[in-house]
Amino acid sequence: MAEKRKKQWIAWILLAAMTILPAGCSSQNEETKEKEPLVQIRETVRIGCLESEEYYFYTEQLDSAADTLAKEGWLKGYSGDGEDTEAVWSDICSADSKEGMEFVDSTVYDITRMSEADQAALLERRDLDLLLVFGTAAGEWITKNSDAISYDYMVFGSADPVTAGIAAGETERLNSHAFVHIDSKRTGRQIDMAYRLFHFQDIGVVYEDSAAAYSYSGIRQLEERSKEYGFRIHTLHVSEPEDETDYQRYYGELKAAYAELIPDIDVLYITTGKIEDEKLPWLLEDVHKAGVITVAETQESQVKYGALVHITMSDPVEEGVFAGKTIMDYAAGTPIGKLNQVYEITPKIVFNYDTAKLLNAEIPMSTYLIADAIYPGDLGEAGQ
Repeated sequence: MAEKRKKQWIAWILLAAMTILPAGCSSQNEETKEKEPLVQIRETVRIGCLESEEYYFYTEQLDSAADTLAKEGWLKGYSGDGEDTEAVWSDICSADSKEGMEFVDSTVYDITRMSEADQAALLERRDLDLLLVFGTAAGEWITKNSDAISYDYMVFGSADPVTAGIAAGETERLNSHAFVHIDSKRTGRQIDMAYRLFHFQDIGVVYEDSAAAYSYSGIRQLEERSKEYGFRIHTLHVSEPEDETDYQRYYGELKAAYAELIPDIDVLYITTGKIEDEKLPWLLEDVHKAGVITVAETQESQVKYGALVHITMSDPVEEGVFAGKTIMDYAAGTPIGKLNQVYEITPKIVFNYDTAKLLNAEIPMSTYLIADAIYPGDLGEAGQ
C-alpha cells in the first residue's frame, strides 16, 4: 500500500513538472495565446503628436482633447491659449498630467516640415508609447511605416480613412499598432442632404489629382451617390499650394477651373480646405452670378463668407472630446486593438441667407427653421 502511494506521489510530481516549462516553451493552446487582455498594466504612457500640416482643424481637435482631459482630472493647469498645434502642445506639456500619462515635451511634428532624417528619427524613437496623428497625409505616412515603429498610434481628422488606406474597415485594423477614428457616413450624409434640398443633375468639383485629396474631398462617396441618384459629376484638378508663395497661382487656377465648370453644372461642391475664407467672395463671384448653388464640404466658416450651405460632416471640438476620452481609455489600460474606432459626428446645417436671395434658391421655410446657423451678413469684398 505504501509503495502504491509512493508511485502515485511520483506521478503527480512528474505531471506538475511537465506543466511548468521554461521561458520560450508554452503549454497554452493557440486560442489562449491569441487572447489579448482587456486591460494592460502600464506604468506611464508617453505621448507625442504628428499633424499633416498646420491647419486650424487639427489645432482645435487637440485643444478640445486637452480640455476633455482637464475636465476629467487628467490634466491640471492647462491654459488652452495656443494659436497653433505646436503652441497647444507646449501648453499641454506645461500642465500637470495625471500619474501614468506623460506628454513628451518638444515631441510635436508637422510632416510638411520634416526632412527624411527627421522622419527616420521619429520612426526609430523608443521613448514613446503613443503617437497622436492628425490628418490624412500623416495617417497615410505612419500606416505605411508601421513596421518600423515600436509605439502605438491614433489617427484623428481623416475624412475617409478607409479610402486613404489608413484603416481596413470600421472594426478592422491594418496592423497591431493602429487606432483610427472612423465616421464612414460623414460625407454621404452631406451629399444626401444637398441632393434632397436641390435635386441637382450636374455637380462640379475641383480637387488635387492625388490619392490623399481624392480621399479627404469625399470623391468616393460622391461617385457612389451619383450612381444612386443619377446625377453627373464634372471634375477638374488643381494642384494645392506648396507654400505661402504659391497661393496666387493656386487661386488663379482655382477661379479659372470654376469658370470652366459653370456652363455644365447646377451645383459646385467646394472641397478643399486650403482656401482662405476671405478669398471666397472673389472666387465664387462668377459662380453665383451664373446661378450655381454652392455647397461647402469642409467648414461652416465658408458659408459665413458666401457659400450657400454647409452640412457639417466634421466638428473639431466634438471630435476632440472623443479623442480625449479615447486617450484616457488607453492610458487606463485598454489595449489599442480593443478601443472603439467608430464615432459619428452630430449633423448640423448652416445657410447663407444673402446668397440664397442672390441665387433665388428655393429653400423651404421648414428647412430654415431647423438650421443650426443662418448668416445674413454682408458677403464682403476680397481682391485677388
